[in-house]
Amino acid sequence: MKNDATSRLSRIFDGVAIFASLILLISISLDITRRKTYILSAGVEELQLVVCMIFVTDFLVQMMSSRNPQRYLVRNILVLLVSIPYLNMLEWGGVMLPKGLYIFLKCLPMVRGSVGVYQLIRYITPSRVSAILWSYIALIVIVTYLSALIFYAFEELVNHAIEGFGTALWWAGLNVTTVGAPMFATTTIGKILTVILPGLGMILFPLLTVYVTHLVQRSVSK
Repeated sequence: MKNDATSRLSRIFDGVAIFASLILLISISLDITRRKTYILSAGVEELQLVVCMIFVTDFLVQMMSSRNPQRYLVRNILVLLVSIPYLNMLEWGGVMLPKGLYIFLKCLPMVRGSVGVYQLIRYITPSRVSAILWSYIALIVIVTYLSALIFYAFEELVNHAIEGFGTALWWAGLNVTTVGAPMFATTTIGKILTVILPGLGMILFPLLTVYVTHLVQRSVSK
């Protein structure tokens, strides 16, 4: 009975964390793309704190309900690290953050939010084969969108080539497909993303191609 109750509680918190992930991604996306300042609005900052607390609680519940909590902690430590509300904690301590660090910390919880969206897509796909295929597609879309959002947050006020979020999304799409965008980053984070994104694209797209080819071969052989 105890294991059943723990498993049920784990599923509940997992669902709450997935819903919180969607809320967080939407709210911060709107805040970044609509506001002309890198500072989060008070409402979104408070929302981010609440969502991060949900993320941390969900992680602890999942860890305690696992068969080996220590192994779960080691394997998922990065998920925990991106769930902590660093921005709120530093502001409580009266720490004045430079612009670059502030933008980085406000975007960090979106990485955990992206994990929640990825889990949601895996849950709603009807079969294991579909789940794997849509997981590859979702991973490419999430990486592209998140990179565009972070690139836009850092480059908007300093890069004259950025005309809007659509430009940043176009930049991310061209880079993840390894085509390359005729636009140069001016910030350190933007330059890092310009190097990392094509590398991720070279990893993700071949995996998707190989998997689709395997599905076609299986279908033909049947």
